[in-house]
Amino acid sequence: MKKDHLKGLCRAAAAALALCAPSAASSGELAAVVSSDAGPYAEAYAAFRAGLSAPVDLYDISTPGFSAPEDARYVAVFGARATALDFPAGTHRVYALAPVAGRGRGWHQISMVPPPAEALAAYAGLQPGLRRLAVFWAAYPGEKYMEELRAAGEAAGIEILSARLKSPDSLPERLRRLMGKMDAFWLMPDPVLITQGSLMVLANFSCANAVPFYAPTYALVQNGATASFAPDFAEAGAAAARAVEELRAGRRLPPVIYPLNTRLRLNMQLLDKCRWPLKTK
Repeated sequence: MKKDHLKGLCRAAAAALALCAPSAASSGELAAVVSSDAGPYAEAYAAFRAGLSAPVDLYDISTPGFSAPEDARYVAVFGARATALDFPAGTHRVYALAPVAGRGRGWHQISMVPPPAEALAAYAGLQPGLRRLAVFWAAYPGEKYMEELRAAGEAAGIEILSARLKSPDSLPERLRRLMGKMDAFWLMPDPVLITQGSLMVLANFSCANAVPFYAPTYALVQNGATASFAPDFAEAGAAAARAVEELRAGRRLPPVIYPLNTRLRLNMQLLDKCRWPLKTK
């Protein structure tokens, strides 16, 4: 009995190890590169792997002795460090969780921001009096997205006030200049502008002046922002999987792909204190 039990444990352990190791059945055609095996990258990769119909080899750029895959025909990369890697010409590349406006030919971006029209519809539904929306950004999501956002704003009756900054140090002055000229402001997922200090400035200004602060992630809502309408990490991974499946099927894809199932999430805890002019019922 003890011997049978031991054999069972060994088989279970072997199965677990097989799940952790690169698939022996993989032909090397498909690879995924993550900037780290923890946090958002792990969450995105888990959803990516679940959405594939073929085996994938996983590479972690943070491990000692890392070497990028050279023979894979299809590569999905997660994070800015992984996105900075170069791959042989002819490789089909998809990148996610990286605030890079355009990586160039052969790359397909899983956007970290929602489609412009959908975002404006979500925020206008939450804030019916929204007529002037200031947008803080530095490099990401890029001029093309801002042009599309302005066009969507014209169609929705919302003026887009582009506030492009070089550093978060400019935020206090820009907020003062925009006071009385904006009904809300939206921070893009641009790492240049997202610091502990800048987030405190934005959250304090928003609450003190009852001007909604729309954030690029729900994590920032939990730290003082008003609301977020943004794809989560798992949705980004699932979108990357769909993109790879389309490429493997020989279909053409646009340079920018938007994740599905983007949700609007609100900071209910500060709603009364900050007196934001929102329609919540």
